[in-house]
Amino acid sequence: MDGSVRTKGLSRFGRVLGFAIVIAPTLGCGAGGSSMGSSSIGSSASPASLVDGAYLTASLVIPTGMTVTIPAGAKIVADPMVTITVQGVLNVESTAGAHAQIAATTPTPAEAQTWGGLVVDTGGDLEAQGLDLVGAELALEVRGGAKAAHYDSGTISASPTPFQIDKGGRLDTTHATVAGATQPSGVSGELNGSYLDYEKTGYADGIVMDDSSPVFDMTDSTFHGPIGASGDFIVTYAAALVHVAYSTINNAHCAFHFNSVTQFQVDHVTAGAASPTGSGGLNVWGAMLYGSGAGPNTISNSNFMDVYENLDQQFDNGPITITNTYTSGGINTAMPTWTWLPADVATAPILDAKPR
Repeated sequence: MDGSVRTKGLSRFGRVLGFAIVIAPTLGCGAGGSSMGSSSIGSSASPASLVDGAYLTASLVIPTGMTVTIPAGAKIVADPMVTITVQGVLNVESTAGAHAQIAATTPTPAEAQTWGGLVVDTGGDLEAQGLDLVGAELALEVRGGAKAAHYDSGTISASPTPFQIDKGGRLDTTHATVAGATQPSGVSGELNGSYLDYEKTGYADGIVMDDSSPVFDMTDSTFHGPIGASGDFIVTYAAALVHVAYSTINNAHCAFHFNSVTQFQVDHVTAGAASPTGSGGLNVWGAMLYGSGAGPNTISNSNFMDVYENLDQQFDNGPITITNTYTSGGINTAMPTWTWLPADVATAPILDAKPR
């Protein structure tokens, strides 16, 4: 392999990015300690910039102490399995104007053609506003100990897995879009967001938590799939907290599937319809409440308009309190830990149970 970044019409052996020259892959002794098969952007702590037209042919490491900026509107292409690992700082400044984009070489890649994605490593800092990630195998991974990871106003598309937040990692996102995910996002750390438009396709689950520490906190968001899609949307095999408010979830087998969660709060959510006044029956189940801890566990000011069961509580659960919640279509299965007083059964849809 004889180059890491090339630009159309320029030699693939090197490209000046700001002041720094991106050269062929290092052999384990370059800045950031990259190993064979990856390359670093210079070795100075001064800012550098990936420019419009850059073509990544090998994985890049942004080392500790370096800040790299991708300017608004820049279009960058990455070869299959190329990753960009952030140990320093990666800035993207596309809030006003055309988005920046990192994409696979093929517009709608098969799995073997996808690039690897962005990795925010321990100590790394991602500040991305208006960055689109296209055709990545795993679009954005945040590892434990990352300093910060903000992904705002960007779109992830043609990427099988949108997010992976490892234990000890945290991703904050607002006004982002996920289009056509075919594999679930994994959360073993924290995912905090608002105004997320998340679309999944096929039979895979949407967002899955599988450790005792995950926190999933989402407001004013939309979770949806194609009509007839299967797979659950927000799933916990183990989690510390799930909080979802002012959101809609439809076209899934089940909006919420809690196998184990220490506490959950669902407030102003519509499940089974695209809006509080829309046609129901877009999910099979609303919520499978199959394992909750001491809580507090609450469902409030929400609508469940599902085909088979709206709220299904089974197995071991802590106290669950339901207030001002409307159901239609399916049945409700309760157990002794469920408190839902007659006065708290809403007789009409909660009209503001949707993104604000």
